[in-house]
Amino acid sequence: MNRLRATRQARGFLVIAAVFLLVVLAGLVAYMMTVSTTSQAASAADANSARAYQAARAGAEWAVYLITQTAGGGSTLKEQCGPAGGAAGSSTKTLNLGSNLSAFTVTVTCTSPAAFTEGATTGVRVYSIVANACNDPDGTTCPNNSTTSSTYVNREVTLTISN
Repeated sequence: MNRLRATRQARGFLVIAAVFLLVVLAGLVAYMMTVSTTSQAASAADANSARAYQAARAGAEWAVYLITQTAGGGSTLKEQCGPAGGAAGSSTKTLNLGSNLSAFTVTVTCTSPAAFTEGATTGVRVYSIVANACNDPDGTTCPNNSTTSSTYVNREVTLTISN
């Protein structure tokens, strides 16, 4: 009789252990899903950040190319940034890229103070180029200071050249 009573008391033990095990496994799966989602989002943000940097760098190199070309007709970036007569100037252009960078807009701003004399050389110009690339422009220019997008990426490359 004592043996029958002990068997009846131990009947519910495995159900409690099984429920506990299911709860622990469900918690572990939920944690792994959260880590995986966060990791994928961080990886996508890192890739977009690298693309934005490359887009900004392409914009800066494009501006250097335009500035180092020979002047002609007043329409080049060089002539708009550093007008004739040695006056100070400024110019902003927008560059739309293709291929893997098509999601980015690049705003290139060139400024140049008045020409100066360096040693025996007169008319030396220094050009400051700022290329800003973003994937959610404010209208048609970057950066977008009013965006609320969680995937917004903005990178800026600055360089100075003399010609």
